[in-house]
Amino acid sequence: MKRARRTTRTDGETATSEGKVFVLQFRIWLKDVSPMVWRRVQVPSTTPLHDFHGVLQVAMGWQGIHLYQFIIHTVRYGSWETGARSPAIALADLKLRKRSRFLYESDLNVPWEHEIRLEERRPIKPGTRYSACTGGDGNCPQEGLRRAGRLDVAAGQRLRL
Repeated sequence: MKRARRTTRTDGETATSEGKVFVLQFRIWLKDVSPMVWRRVQVPSTTPLHDFHGVLQVAMGWQGIHLYQFIIHTVRYGSWETGARSPAIALADLKLRKRSRFLYESDLNVPWEHEIRLEERRPIKPGTRYSACTGGDGNCPQEGLRRAGRLDVAAGQRLRL
């Protein structure tokens, strides 16, 4: 039987504490897009990166048909075709601290870069379903859209959460 991980609680708490499951709240920005496109999602700390990729794709309104990678602590995790490490690792095992930032790239032919920041770590509320997109603004470009330099996403469509 595996022993529970123990971490010291400080201002920069990590995602795991004595084997407890927490809700991790992330804010995601799509980089180099104007006006700003962002989402806020909440996921259990046990969520593996490959499932987190799926959450991000749904939150952005994409289908998840392209290669992807996360760059966390200088290590690449993602699609096996990229030569990255397996995304089967749970978010809790990454030992993210509050305000930690990392990159997520999807559609590696373009690529679309996202900056992700861990905003909060909360106890799970009984009866609440996770994963959830709890906020956001801006319209994402269409999946597979090629771009030249900075992209201006048309206003007028509203975000549907």
